Amino acid sequence: MPLEIRRLSPSSLDAARALLTHPSLAPEFHPLGLPATLEDTLADPFFSPEASPLALVDGVPAGLCITFALPGGAGAPWAGMRLGVIAPHRRRGVGRALVAAATASLARLGPALRPRELALTAWVPNPEAEAFAAALNHRRVRSYWRMDRPAAGCPAPIWPADVELRTFDGSDAALRDWNDVYNASFARHYHYVPSTVEICRAHAARERFRPDGTALAYRVGRAAGFCRCEWIGDEAEVALLGVAPAARGLGLGRALLRWGVRYLAGRGAGIVTLRVDGDNESALALYRSEQFEVTRTRAIWSRGDGLSTAG
Repeated sequence: MPLEIRRLSPSSLDAARALLTHPSLAPEFHPLGLPATLEDTLADPFFSPEASPLALVDGVPAGLCITFALPGGAGAPWAGMRLGVIAPHRRRGVGRALVAAATASLARLGPALRPRELALTAWVPNPEAEAFAAALNHRRVRSYWRMDRPAAGCPAPIWPADVELRTFDGSDAALRDWNDVYNASFARHYHYVPSTVEICRAHAARERFRPDGTALAYRVGRAAGFCRCEWIGDEAEVALLGVAPAARGLGLGRALLRWGVRYLAGRGAGIVTLRVDGDNESALALYRSEQFEVTRTRAIWSRGDGLSTAG
């Protein structure tokens, strides 16, 4: 069984898409296999092409690892990996070879960028993924929930009296405001990824980004909250919603959420989805009160010793 590891590249995207849509991987990776969706995902500013290998067995694609190298809060960078091996090639060392290749590439990053934590993720229940993570000395540390609600029937937002809503206009001022309110909203969250204006600019250049689906809420001239909506393949998603600490408790988060649901409903969505940290009780309470229900659970398995002993 000759095993070859290559870097995932533009010339191998068709092979990657064939893997992502294979019956044994499609439930894990949908909608990444849909037209243009994979390309847009790989345009993420944190995607690490060097650490995203493709495995071939006897010259035929057998698996892949999509890796994101992320700056962490307090100077603690980490890497997230989405690994997939099609059923005919499981339990033959392909997954281990992919992770080893990815971690070897990450180890070559400079000290400031080299991940201190390696995280694997998959939808659960998934006994094979759980066993694989345990074999690599990763422990389960977190769960994220996918929550869905019907797009129709969402009440109109009720805005706090001193809030002005603006949709994203692409200006440098809007980029700065978006960046600032994102950082203020998420600085204390698990796996917080610090942003910069240039990172926001890169996100705004992606195919899935919709300027009219990104709202900034202002209080006293400063951005106090935001909501970003996206279509990812065939899925309509409230991709990110945040409220700065000084503006919490006013109903702004609920108003932004309703704005996002109604935005997507007005553009043909039947179901609106979002993803939330399973430990974020305040967000979970808000989403449940707005008729969102948990439909899937994504597990995070982490190895906190980073690259010192990985591979």
